[in-house]
Amino acid sequence: MNKKRFLALAGVWAVVCGVVIGINRHAGLVTDILERLAFTTGQQNSCLGWDDATGTLLVGTYNNELIAFAPDGTREWSVQARGPFRQLVVRPDSRTLYAGNEDNNLYVLHLDTGELLLTIDTERRIFNIDVTEDEGEILISAGTSASRHNILLYSPGGERKSNFSYNIRMKGALYSSGGESIFLADNQGELIRIDRQGREVNRVSLQYELVDLKRIEGNRLLTLDKAGVYYVLDEDLNILRRGSPVESFAVTGRAVGSDAEGNYIVVGTEERFLYLFDGNDRQIYTTRLDNSITNFMALEDSIYLTGLGDFVFRFSSTGLALVGIMQGLKPLLGVLAGLFGVLAAVFFLLGLGRTRHGIIRTGRILNQHKTAYILLIPTFALLIIFNYSSVFIALTRAFTNWSRDRNTWGTMRFVGLDNFRLMISEGYFLTGIKNMFIIMAVGVLKTMTVPLFTAWLIFSMKFNRQKTIFRLLFVLPMVVPGVVGALMWKQIYDPTIGLLNQLLGRIGLENFQQVWLGDERWALGAILFVGFPFVGVLPFLVFYGGLMDIDAGILESARIDGANRVKIFFRIQLPILMSQVKVLLILTFISSVQDFSGIYLLTSGGPGTSTYVPGLELYFNTTQFGRFGYACALGLILFVFTMIGTLLNMKIKTNSD
Repeated sequence: MNKKRFLALAGVWAVVCGVVIGINRHAGLVTDILERLAFTTGQQNSCLGWDDATGTLLVGTYNNELIAFAPDGTREWSVQARGPFRQLVVRPDSRTLYAGNEDNNLYVLHLDTGELLLTIDTERRIFNIDVTEDEGEILISAGTSASRHNILLYSPGGERKSNFSYNIRMKGALYSSGGESIFLADNQGELIRIDRQGREVNRVSLQYELVDLKRIEGNRLLTLDKAGVYYVLDEDLNILRRGSPVESFAVTGRAVGSDAEGNYIVVGTEERFLYLFDGNDRQIYTTRLDNSITNFMALEDSIYLTGLGDFVFRFSSTGLALVGIMQGLKPLLGVLAGLFGVLAAVFFLLGLGRTRHGIIRTGRILNQHKTAYILLIPTFALLIIFNYSSVFIALTRAFTNWSRDRNTWGTMRFVGLDNFRLMISEGYFLTGIKNMFIIMAVGVLKTMTVPLFTAWLIFSMKFNRQKTIFRLLFVLPMVVPGVVGALMWKQIYDPTIGLLNQLLGRIGLENFQQVWLGDERWALGAILFVGFPFVGVLPFLVFYGGLMDIDAGILESARIDGANRVKIFFRIQLPILMSQVKVLLILTFISSVQDFSGIYLLTSGGPGTSTYVPGLELYFNTTQFGRFGYACALGLILFVFTMIGTLLNMKIKTNSD
């Protein structure tokens, strides 16, 4: 096959790869299904209600207000109470709204005007309410403490008919489809069915504390436990379905709902995540909101939700099948895009004459020694998994909003260069770069002077025993861990008991005593002074080893020609040591870019940003702020910076050689 055909095939596969990437991107857009509505309460919302006849949306808030919104988002009426509204039950045929409130009252209102028709004082904090379809009886779940709870039944006129006491808290209560029995969900993980006289009919024990209970289409029950596991049961309490969020962390369930047919289940958690499950209990959509979800409401073609914030979201339940299909296709599309991209690259390389011959030759070598390369596969696999996969993740996620809150594929989004622009706009990175260059310049000065001078002095001694003793003394500090050394210097700089201030006081220089690490004027200088007298063990050994490698005959010839020690050092020894100098330069450069442990132990970047460095910014964003994508972008910049310095050093070395 000639070169043009290879290039043509490369173009074809590149186009196919582009099409697959476009479809994958469209799949991501299709699965972005949430729509924020223009209903604003200016408060934290708690529950929802809906009037089918007029399209009125009812929103109960934690700020003691119940608001009715017209379809265009304008307020029709509002009612003020003395506590947060917990649950709304709408009966459009009689134009009646039942609103349970934590101020111990059930408010019966006219649905069109908000006029108060009846108030039922339960003398207990209301958690749930329900009303039979014919409005012949009202069910109220209320309690005074975690160990005292009551299920109360009232007539339409507000007269108490029954009071069933329990020693556990009921997190959900509702009538059966025919109204002949009552279902209760308690905080011990039990779903209980009782008759209208309070006698237990049956019960089922689930795994964790139940937090929500709903009735869905087909005379079925839907409940959610504290661990985020939902259950669909029939009215005989047989479990029909169950599912739970798939996450790398433990979730805390808060609210559950479904579409009008009861096929798709939605779960809201305390961690502000929203999960959507299809009819096969497969998680097909995940997103994270700004606040926790407190209530779901199913309409004929939509699911509404609200929570601890001024928001009402909806998503169409008619398009959820497409969401499931596209969510299932995304992994396959990603694999196909990678495969087609590799094929395009391979055919492009085959289309280049010299490269094609190299690939063919490499293939022949691999085939000739295939046994050896097969045995090497486990080694390469381990390297890829534990070494290079993390590098690949960092490179790719540097362009996403990956964070502690958005740590799943469903919540992460591609943000382009936003993380890199954030480095400039926030300013911490630029401040760190300035401090890093100062530390780097001083580090180079300390590495290239005192250790070299000390190594030269010891090397110039006449007696080997003296050399051995001094070498041991200068290398001995290597056994002290760097953390211990940093903490020791922190004690030296202590403003009250530190050695430095104590010494200044003893010699009559009290005016020079400072809060060395707590003053912006002195903090960076104090860090630069750490390690005095700056005889670094590694550079000392490198220089000393370089001096030992110099041929003694060269030095003896110089002495015979009349050169003294200073001339021998500058004209013979130092030029020969340039290889060691370049190695130490690049090591000091890399250490200045990457290391932040000493600064973290001494000042944590403070006071203010006077000792801040980019490595510390990366560490804080990873461990404290949870901005992982931004931390990856910082790491990528530091990697490029280090690579450029290394390549320049190698280039200079090549030119000098």
